[in-house]
Amino acid sequence: MNLTTYYKKYILILIFLPSLLPGKLLKPVMNGEEKEILIINKKRRLYFPIKSDPLEYKIEGPMRLEFISRYPVLKKKQNKSISYSYKIVIDQKDTVTVNHRFKVQKTIKSIQHPKHKYTYSGNYFINLEKGKHTLKLLENKKQKYPVLMRLISKEFESLGKNKKIIKPTIAKNSIKLKSNDKELTYYECSSKLPIEIKVKKNKTFRILSRLEFSESMGPEESYRIRIKENNKVVGTYYFSTERSPSTLIKGHLDKVPGKWRSCEIPPAKKDQTYLIEIADRDKVVFTRFMLY
Repeated sequence: MNLTTYYKKYILILIFLPSLLPGKLLKPVMNGEEKEILIINKKRRLYFPIKSDPLEYKIEGPMRLEFISRYPVLKKKQNKSISYSYKIVIDQKDTVTVNHRFKVQKTIKSIQHPKHKYTYSGNYFINLEKGKHTLKLLENKKQKYPVLMRLISKEFESLGKNKKIIKPTIAKNSIKLKSNDKELTYYECSSKLPIEIKVKKNKTFRILSRLEFSESMGPEESYRIRIKENNKVVGTYYFSTERSPSTLIKGHLDKVPGKWRSCEIPPAKKDQTYLIEIADRDKVVFTRFMLY
């Protein structure tokens, strides 16, 4: 099965989400002999190229995985946006196709290939349930160069009493979603209806989101959440999702929410005010906010 989405059984379907311990670079157990070192902000970062022999990882869950990818570009094409893709095979059963399109980050240098430039990073997230898992990363054979991959794992820990749902300081519309007999308040967000929210210092800020599916949309869709601080973009998060079979929008039965996705901003040393907006002009996303 080929899905551009998270697969349900690999997501921890919990409203009381766990927090994450510091990340760790995972190295392939097979076909990881070839490496590429990129210099990013004066730091050396190790990447593994995805070639004809798939990169294979052995992982013990529960675990949240971040797939950080970049694509090499010849200097003559460095002013263009570059599309690339790769596939994730989970436990030899389910396949996720990840598609990215980014411009070139001109400040990156490669030790092995000094004549190449590289795109901005494409970030993709998957939550694995408890147990042993095998992941394989496959190339797109139509691409000229291999995608460079850096896989980061983060272990979960219980939030306990530290979890707190917070409300936006500026948000136009709130909406009720009913999921598994629970009624939860979300806030509508779009490119025309951004949300402003204040976050206390030394707290991790998490955004829970669900795409609004209309009748004209397909079974699977993607969307992007952009987060700004003082008009400066501090993060853009790409998600793929599908229609949720167990969640309803109260009072709007002609629309269907997608399965939830989440992203987080690390703790800051002082109180912050963030602007949350959707980078896709024609899409509406329901959002819910948490501090821990």
